[in-house]
Amino acid sequence: MFGHDRTPSQLLTVGEVAEWLNVSKSLVYQLVESGMIAVHRVGNGRGAVRFSKQDVEEYLVRCRKSRRVSKDPGKTVFPSLKHIRLEDQGTSEAVE
Repeated sequence: MFGHDRTPSQLLTVGEVAEWLNVSKSLVYQLVESGMIAVHRVGNGRGAVRFSKQDVEEYLVRCRKSRRVSKDPGKTVFPSLKHIRLEDQGTSEAVE
C-alpha cells in the first residue's frame, strides 16, 4: 500500500495516512488537533505524530455515511451536503 514492507503492528506517518486517505498532510494534522483521529506521539516534547492502522480504519468507519432509502422505489437518497453552497455566476448570492 505504501511501497514499504510493513507489519500491522507498525505505526504510520502523517504522509502515509494522507496518501492512504487521499488528502493533504495539513488535513491529517487538522484531524489530529480536533481529536477526530487517534494519534501516538513518539519522542521528546510534543513528539513525532504516528498512527496505528486500526485507529485510521476506525476513523474511516465513523466517517461513513449511510444512504437512506427513498419512498420512491428504485431511487436512493443520499444525505444532503448542506455545507456546500453554489453561487450564481451572475451575482454573488448563494443558490441552494
